Amino acid sequence: MTYSYERFLKGMALITSDQVTLNDIGYETIELYNEEMDERFFTEVEFKALPKVCMITAISYLTKTNEDYLMMDVYDESNQHHVKTIWLKNGEMQLEND
Repeated sequence: MTYSYERFLKGMALITSDQVTLNDIGYETIELYNEEMDERFFTEVEFKALPKVCMITAISYLTKTNEDYLMMDVYDESNQHHVKTIWLKNGEMQLEND
């Protein structure tokens, strides 16, 4: 199992020359019901297949050039199954890095 922070640090190493460490990032984990999820981050099929309760781990980093990166890992709360990783740069959705 790859932890969210590992996925984030690996992704950041590919997209910035900043030496990003755990001390540099902000993170939080929250639970949301599927109807509380933002539909714009999912295809129609993905959104319909979301579990009833999702656990979201959000990790962020502000680069030295003031670019704001946010990665959200979506998990099924009932079994910890990873559903999707969502990357945003300055609020715009990006392709997944891994």
